[in-house]
Amino acid sequence: MPPTAIHPVASVLIMLGMLSVLIIAHELGHLWVARRCGVRVERFGFGLPMGPTLWSKKIGDIEYCLHLALFGGYVAFPDDNPDSPIPPDSPQRFENRPLPQRFAIAIAGIAVNAILAWLIMIFVAMMWGLPAPHAPVAIKEVVSAHMPAAQAGLRPGDVITAVDGKPLSTRRYDGSYFVTETIRAHAQKPLTFSILRGGKNPPVTLTITPNEKGLIGIRMEGGGSQRYLNPLAAAGESLAFLGDITVRNFAGLGKIFSGKGNWDDVAGPVGIVKAGGEAIQYTGLQTGFLLMAIISAMLAVMNLLPIPALDGGHILFQAIEAVKGSPVSKKIQTGFTQAGFFLLAGLMVLLLGHDLYKIAQGKSDFRREPPPATQTAPVGAAASKSPAAVPSGSAPAPAPSKPSSGASKQ
Repeated sequence: MPPTAIHPVASVLIMLGMLSVLIIAHELGHLWVARRCGVRVERFGFGLPMGPTLWSKKIGDIEYCLHLALFGGYVAFPDDNPDSPIPPDSPQRFENRPLPQRFAIAIAGIAVNAILAWLIMIFVAMMWGLPAPHAPVAIKEVVSAHMPAAQAGLRPGDVITAVDGKPLSTRRYDGSYFVTETIRAHAQKPLTFSILRGGKNPPVTLTITPNEKGLIGIRMEGGGSQRYLNPLAAAGESLAFLGDITVRNFAGLGKIFSGKGNWDDVAGPVGIVKAGGEAIQYTGLQTGFLLMAIISAMLAVMNLLPIPALDGGHILFQAIEAVKGSPVSKKIQTGFTQAGFFLLAGLMVLLLGHDLYKIAQGKSDFRREPPPATQTAPVGAAASKSPAAVPSGSAPAPAPSKPSSGASKQ
C-alpha cells in the first residue's frame, strides 16, 4: 500500500467524483443564470443522454436526470423540445430573451469553471504548495551507461542551468517540461547543456546527441514546491501557474493534432480517471485537487472555442447576431450544432477505445514512469457535451499528466 494509504478503488472514485463536480458546477452555472434571466429550464442532466437513464425525478418544474454515460451534462430549455407546452413566442424560451441575457447564460458555465479552477488552485497553494517558480532541474538518475547522457559524462546530482543556450532561470514553472521538449525536438542532433556540478561555478558545458527516439537516458526532478500562506500571494501565484499550465497544455494539444506530438500521451475519459486515481493513490489528495483545478481551467478555455455544440459555438452565433443585427437562421444553428455534437461524440468513442487499448497494452500505469511534480505535459481530450442546441455542457477536457513525487524519464 502506498504511503498515502488511499485504496486503489477509493482513489479512482475520488477522481471520478472530482470530475463530476466540475461537470455539475458547469451546468449549475447555466441553470442559475437561466433562471435569473427568466428562462424556463425543463431538464437538468448529469451524463450524456446517449444511453440508459439511471434515475430521474421532477422537482418543481425541472426534471433531474442521471445517465449512464457520466462524462457530460446538459441543461435543456423549451427550445429543445418540440412538444414543449411553452408557446413559441414565450419570453420563457431561451431564443426569445435579449442578446445580453443569452450571452450571460452561454458563458455562465465557462465562468464557473474558471473561478472554480482558481479557487481550488489557491486551496492547493495554501495547503500543500505549488511547484517553486524558476526552480532548477536536477539529474536524479542516469539510467543506462549505453545512453547518450552517460556517454557524454552527465552524472546524478548535476543541475541543468541551460539547454541549447536557453537559461532555465527564465522558465517560471516548466523547467523539466522545457528540457524534455527540447530533447525530443533534437533527436539525433547535437544539443548543448550547461551543467552546475557540485554547486560550483562556472557551469560545465556538455554536448549530448539524443537518440532516434529523442531520449538521452536520464531521470529528472524539479525544485520542490512552495507554500503560499498569504491568501493574496496564493491568489496571484495560482493565477500565474494556471495560465502557464493552460498555455502549455494547448501548445502540446496543437502538436498532437498537427502530427508532431505523441498519441500515447493522449487520455480520454477512462484514461483521465485511471491516471488521476493512480496519482491520488501514490501521491495523495493534493495531486487530485491539482488535477481538478487544471482540468477545470481547460474546460473553461475549451468551451470558449467557437465550435458548434460547445458554449463557444453559441457565443459565436451570438457575436454574428450582434454584428448583423439579426439572429442566425435557427435551421443553420441547429445543423451546425448537431454536426458538432456528433463530431464530439465520435471523438469520445475514439478516445475511449484508445484508453482501453493503452490499458490493455500496459501503457497507462502511473507507477511505471511517473512524470515530475513540476511537469504537466499536454495530452488529449475526454469529450463530454450536452445535446444539440443547448448552450451548456462540458467541452473535451485535456488530461494533464500525472504529477508525482517521482522523477521524469527522458
